[in-house]
Amino acid sequence: MSISNSYPTQRATLNLDFANSGKLDSRISFSRADTPPTYAAPSAVHYWSNEKHLSSENLVTQSDASNWIFSSADYTKTASQSGPDGSTNATKFAEKANGSEQYQLQSRDFTPIANQEITYSVWLKQTSGTRNYQQLRVGNIGANQAFATFNLTNGTVDQTGGTLGVSASVNAGPTGWYQCVLRFTPTSTTALSFYIYAASASGGEIPNVTGDTGNSFTLFGAQASTTGETVVNETSGSIHRSFAPTLKSVANAGDPRFEYAADGQSVGLLIEAQKSNLALNSNDITAATWNKIRVNVSANSAIGPDGALSASLISETTDTSTTHYFLPLSVIASGYSVGSDKVTHSVFAKYAGRNLRVVDSYNPMDGGSTVFDLQNGVVSTGGGVMQDCGNGWWRCSVTATLSNSGNVAPQFHLVDGTTWPNANDAGDGYSGILIYGLQTEQQSMSSYITTGSASVSRASDSCSVADFGYTGGPVSVVSETSGGSGSFPGCWVIKNSTGSEALQLYKQSAAATGATDFRVYANSGGANTVDTLINSSASAGKIAVSYGVNDVAFTSSGNAVQTDTSASSIGSVDSLIIGGITTTNQLNGHIKRLALYNVALSDTELQAITS
Repeated sequence: MSISNSYPTQRATLNLDFANSGKLDSRISFSRADTPPTYAAPSAVHYWSNEKHLSSENLVTQSDASNWIFSSADYTKTASQSGPDGSTNATKFAEKANGSEQYQLQSRDFTPIANQEITYSVWLKQTSGTRNYQQLRVGNIGANQAFATFNLTNGTVDQTGGTLGVSASVNAGPTGWYQCVLRFTPTSTTALSFYIYAASASGGEIPNVTGDTGNSFTLFGAQASTTGETVVNETSGSIHRSFAPTLKSVANAGDPRFEYAADGQSVGLLIEAQKSNLALNSNDITAATWNKIRVNVSANSAIGPDGALSASLISETTDTSTTHYFLPLSVIASGYSVGSDKVTHSVFAKYAGRNLRVVDSYNPMDGGSTVFDLQNGVVSTGGGVMQDCGNGWWRCSVTATLSNSGNVAPQFHLVDGTTWPNANDAGDGYSGILIYGLQTEQQSMSSYITTGSASVSRASDSCSVADFGYTGGPVSVVSETSGGSGSFPGCWVIKNSTGSEALQLYKQSAAATGATDFRVYANSGGANTVDTLINSSASAGKIAVSYGVNDVAFTSSGNAVQTDTSASSIGSVDSLIIGGITTTNQLNGHIKRLALYNVALSDTELQAITS
């Protein structure tokens, strides 16, 4: 909170800083029942930490190999060729008739980390001739090396070898294109290079072949990464390395969640009501509970928001003039009211050549179906919301009003461009979307809850202070919150056990007029004495309330002070609830700071302290 000449000279009786302390004051009682099977286990309860993780990487400095080392007597190079993604970022290498020898391409050297696995992958296509084998190799001859030979006719691994814990695999792409993958673990920090050799069936390490001008292959997306990812991060002259915020699960049951924005700024303590993720196998799209319509699913293809190799690549098949999408087979919103209750679908998504459309087959969506422009981070059409999660990841959410007896059916479409309909998508067999963590829940979006074969509920957060220093009489409370959703989401309340004596601040119900405003409410002797709207232009900000007999004043963000002269004194109170007004009216947002003064602050002080 800012300091000025008009800042209160009175010392706050209670001064809580949730944004900078990273821990709870010892007077605070905080709880959340992370107790399966009734509620989610700690591993399913998530929050945005201030930790960064390596989100994507490519140690190869030129992913089209156009600057790789090779003998001009062995190959003729032709750049700007068509790649599997439809770009011209591939390079063709045609053999020359140079006799029987090693025909090779060599990348620039790099220094590995000992005992850290590296995934080396290249998209290859036999362009002409009969040379249908190519070998990926790394390291020195004989020792400290790894290799794998691939058959580009049928997309199989022909042979592997070496001393560095070798494994190999193949991913099929558009016609004739195969992503050849070699995984190995260096045992030292000795500098290594990546190689590609013309090969023959079971020819062993570094085979000799006889050059033939009729043979050529095309190369795209050479990549080496310590993250294990196979989704291509193209490079042109330098390595690629990008970091992102980490979506973490709490370490222990009932841990408070101090959250941070994508830019690393603290947003405070997260307080949420009980919520359930109705979508089964929320991060396993390979499961039978998901229906895959003309898409291919490659699990564990990239680093997800959680910092693990947990994101799935959903790519188009080569089916043309049709749609490509995936959806959970059965999501039941049992017990919800048709015509009034809403459900929100959310998913973490990242552009991998396609954008994302979300629609509910059974229920009308607020603002219609939404197309998310993942490449530019904007909602192209519809009423969805995008949350920046770093390094191209977005949490995309849309809300639908139930119009049937409880079934919901979110569909996730791959979109070529930013508009819909997209029925003439060519289906290139390569392009797609990275996906992590689907959630379907009642009302607005909440923090991510992991599910398996059954829906999972996260318990509500409870935060209160019994010994908060209020001695009766005039009082002022200053708070800073952000977010807030649901029915009367509470910022704070000072109250007795029955609520007959209370002073509280809550956000205006999202269903009411002025949904970004706040309301001051007070009870004295069981009767309502104050019920006044605080005009505010934003859903987040600093709000100060000063309360005395026939003298209530309040303001937000340094604006003009509003007053109410009809208030009676508050009787004896015994608790301060933070981020709620009862056990059920949680803020569903963040509280950064809260301070309590045992005086009625002046109008000038109220403005200064909220500026």
